[in-house]
Amino acid sequence: MKLDRFINRPVLSTVISILIVILGLIGLATLPITQYPDIAPPTVSVRATYQGANAQTVLNSVIAPLEDQINGVENMMYMTSSASNNGSAEISIYFKQGTDPDMAAVNVQNRVSMAQGLLPAEVTKVGVTTQKRQTSMLMVFSIYDEKDQYDIEFLENYANINLIPEVKRVNGVGDATVLGQDYSMRIWLKPDVMAQYKLIPNDVAGALAEQNIEAAPGQFGERGNQSFQYTIRYKGRLQQPEEFENIVIKALENGEVLRLKDIADIELGRLSYNFNNTVNGHKAVSCIVYQMAGTNATQTISDLEEVLGKASETLPSGLKINIAQSANDFLFASIHEVIKTLIEAFILVFIVVYIFLQDMRSTLIPAIAIPVALIATFFVLQLIGFSINLLTLSAMVLAIAIVVDDAIVVVEGVHAKLDQGYKSARTASIDAMSELGGAIISITLVMMSVFVPVSFMGGTAGTFYRQFGLTMAIAIGFSALNALTLSPALCAIFLKPHNSDATMKERIGVATKEARKIMIARYVDSIGRMMRPGLTLLFTTIAILGMIFGLFNFENHPVLCLVMIVISVLALAGMTTDKFKHSFNASYDSILGKYKKQVLRFIQKKWLSGGIVVGSIVLLMVFMNITPTGMVPNEDTGTIMGVVTLPPGTSQERAMEVLNRVDSLVAADPAVESRTVISGFSFIGGQGPSYGSLIIKLKNWEERSTMQNSTVVYATLFMRAQKIIKEAQVLFFAPPMIPGYSASSDIELNMQDKTGGDLNHFFDVVNDYTTALEARPEINSAKTSFNPNFPQYMLDIDAAACKKAGLSPSDILSTMQGYFGGLYASNFNSFGKMYRVMIQAEPNATKNLESLSSIKVRNGNEMAPITQFVSVKKVYGPDIISRFNLYTSMKVMVAPASGYTSGQALAAIAEVAKENLPAGFAYELGGMAREEAETSGSTTGLIFVLCFVFVYLLLSAQYESYILPLSVLLSVPFGLLGSFLFVSGIGSLGNIPALKMILGTMSNDIYMQIALIMLMGLLAKNAILIVEFALDRRKMGMSITWAAVLGAAARLRPILMTSLAMIVGLLPLMFASGAGANGNRTLGTSAIGGMLIGMILQIFIVPALFVAFQYLQEKVKPMEWEDVDNSDAEPEIEQYTK
Repeated sequence: MKLDRFINRPVLSTVISILIVILGLIGLATLPITQYPDIAPPTVSVRATYQGANAQTVLNSVIAPLEDQINGVENMMYMTSSASNNGSAEISIYFKQGTDPDMAAVNVQNRVSMAQGLLPAEVTKVGVTTQKRQTSMLMVFSIYDEKDQYDIEFLENYANINLIPEVKRVNGVGDATVLGQDYSMRIWLKPDVMAQYKLIPNDVAGALAEQNIEAAPGQFGERGNQSFQYTIRYKGRLQQPEEFENIVIKALENGEVLRLKDIADIELGRLSYNFNNTVNGHKAVSCIVYQMAGTNATQTISDLEEVLGKASETLPSGLKINIAQSANDFLFASIHEVIKTLIEAFILVFIVVYIFLQDMRSTLIPAIAIPVALIATFFVLQLIGFSINLLTLSAMVLAIAIVVDDAIVVVEGVHAKLDQGYKSARTASIDAMSELGGAIISITLVMMSVFVPVSFMGGTAGTFYRQFGLTMAIAIGFSALNALTLSPALCAIFLKPHNSDATMKERIGVATKEARKIMIARYVDSIGRMMRPGLTLLFTTIAILGMIFGLFNFENHPVLCLVMIVISVLALAGMTTDKFKHSFNASYDSILGKYKKQVLRFIQKKWLSGGIVVGSIVLLMVFMNITPTGMVPNEDTGTIMGVVTLPPGTSQERAMEVLNRVDSLVAADPAVESRTVISGFSFIGGQGPSYGSLIIKLKNWEERSTMQNSTVVYATLFMRAQKIIKEAQVLFFAPPMIPGYSASSDIELNMQDKTGGDLNHFFDVVNDYTTALEARPEINSAKTSFNPNFPQYMLDIDAAACKKAGLSPSDILSTMQGYFGGLYASNFNSFGKMYRVMIQAEPNATKNLESLSSIKVRNGNEMAPITQFVSVKKVYGPDIISRFNLYTSMKVMVAPASGYTSGQALAAIAEVAKENLPAGFAYELGGMAREEAETSGSTTGLIFVLCFVFVYLLLSAQYESYILPLSVLLSVPFGLLGSFLFVSGIGSLGNIPALKMILGTMSNDIYMQIALIMLMGLLAKNAILIVEFALDRRKMGMSITWAAVLGAAARLRPILMTSLAMIVGLLPLMFASGAGANGNRTLGTSAIGGMLIGMILQIFIVPALFVAFQYLQEKVKPMEWEDVDNSDAEPEIEQYTK
């Protein structure tokens, strides 16, 4: 292949590189930044309120008709719903990935409209809302009163009036909710006074409807042929409590009027009294922001932080804003770690390449190629709509090895020509590229083909593979472009002939340069006498380890940092000495001689080579089955969530006492920065006095030790809570790794009763199942917040007594609702917003069963005690009822035990279900666990098979043979086995308590699988280099064995160089710490293990495989000699046969 145009025109080559770098920088500046690509399923939420209704009533009258209509909406995956005793109903519909969120919301809204006629009037009056939003929280922030000078109503309504409207206007916000209540005009009725005047709650509601209205009386003078025209105004809705007090209820017989203040107390209060918040012990109100489906979470959070920053400047004195949870904290910390690893990898690769090439000019060529290819990749990422996320950045780290590999192949090829006696670097570059051009293109096609099949995989895993695979493929494409244009041009400019016979004039010019170098040479000699090669290598190793373990950090390790800098300088000085270079070359030549003998041995002992190949494939299959599986490893996100479940019927005051004790327990942990406590709300299901939640924000990763990561902190908090808090169930868990799936990173299990039976029996079945689950070693805990034992009263109406008295049961129920449940009677305007007017009996009149006797119902012109028509008995029932895909369900949160992965926990869940669940009962997974289960091993296996097929077909086309490509493909399992060996081995070591915090738990998750895909291409590339060289020499007439030995010997140095460069470059990933450490460790360990084991076995086995399959190929089709005159190859043969 003629590529001399780019060598002869170096300006053209550099211009091409400069242009793609500029385009890449433009792409880098405009690409959005996200934690992961948009992989959460689009979600639509439907919500309604039935004031005063219990959970069963809400389920029957609101949830059931809505679900019947919504079920089966286009592209729906599954649907969950919950009905609560506070009258709230919520349905969440999850859609297939790729569904347009706007169309999903429209389709659901159309279905909801069809069910409107079946809903109670009280529900349609308040309204049924349909929103597209993710179910996980994007951000939680609080306004707190650090001086405790404001009441809770002020805080709640300051947030609702001044902050929430602005927050909702931020692009990407699906919903923003204050965990508190709006203002409400509370009309507290006095039942005894009402009875004296023969009034019932509906009379008050009627008076409000007549006198608290907006009206349009019209105008004076319209078309009146006069000079002026006047608009008639009516005072409209009332605004102040005093105005409501003067509403006329009825005219009395003595001529006076009865006003509302005579029968009720009126105040500007809260719509309900369910929530209480504190931040670090101070009164607060918390706000939860949900993401709109299909938007950029990172940008939305950044915009929210800007809005909150401006708002904090105008807060009333004493108020502060605390951001309790933000997904960006972990994201930016993780990206910082990946970028740091990227820089470290670049430096380490540079060191390894310099050690092998021993020439700064030669080392600069791959060093220039790396940033050119990586930066250019960002331009294409922008064109195809990707983002800068943890996957694409991880791909960049791995791409360093591949990019430097291509450049090294070129540099080595040119050096080989110069070693043969070429007097011109330009001529050497032209001849080298004529040989290497075809190989580089074929290698590039093979490596890119590895990533093509993964781009067609669906679901969440497919999105992961696609982002990683295409990023790698793009980087490889630009790497090949560099290798064909920039690298050979730089070789022609930078490299010098090895044994130059310069003219006198040239020697005089060189002499002046040498004079300037004399002092440097003397200095280097003095360094060389002090720095022996062994000591240089030791110092280099220490410097590399220091970089890996973060010892070059002056802030944290000032003394060690200075020591490391001195060691690094000495190591660098030692590497530049001739003594080190001669020692290294002598060692390499010795290794090369021994290596050729061993290669010959493996070729001669075919049974040994074949046995290793077969054994590797068998072991690979075994390890693929026994290695624990997972989806995405849990990370230290810097936030811990907590839920507190108190006994049924607990009062709000008692709940706050217990929550304050939990808050004190959390505050005692030195790793905690802030605590937000929310009373009356649970993140994993349930609202009311019996529930509470905590958001614990930990200190920055740099401020915490290894033993203060989130896993250790929440395990410690859990154990302490078990000992100290006896009257409540306290759970701590990490937020989900991927926003949009659920509130927790635990496995979400939706138990289903398909028999339609009794809830108590269902609860017993679930308890038996969770008990059996917790007995398994893979499961740490399996808990449900469902409780059917909330104390309740069953009301029964005597229909016969009602008929005799001329009443209907609905009269009784409306009176009960007016006094006990509350009536939404009217609206009023204030602060530019509309609020509700609520009618309810004063608290003292409804506090116990005995108070029912004071409630009267109107019977004609008489008032009769309501107890004449009703009977009440104490019963027990649930506070919240849930459904999953139309079946009654109970949510169980399952936490895998320490040392076990989510894949192992899912297997245990399935096994226990098969053994313990009776007929008619089942479970369905929700959230991230559902995605993990649906990403089956067979699908992943099929992807790997397709990768092999693509590589095989391309190599077959290149070699014009269906047999020879097997010598490349059969060497790939070596590396895959090495990857599994390292992950399993280090995962097992991680189960040892002393090493757990350092090594962590590893599994066959997304990070390992993308490393395996990358390894398939890189290992195939190494094998191709050997086979390509050997085949060329075979075509010259050499024997198959001799061609294989020469091919292996010639390619050993570049293979060792590129493989070791990759291994050393990825060491920072393998020993990562801080944000994103678990994923980085898995990625680094699997890549290093695969590359190390694969490289060691490949360099010995591939020549033997080439001999075997080339022999078979020539049996099928005899060799056609291209060139029997080997005179031009004599220097090369001599070079590699020494």
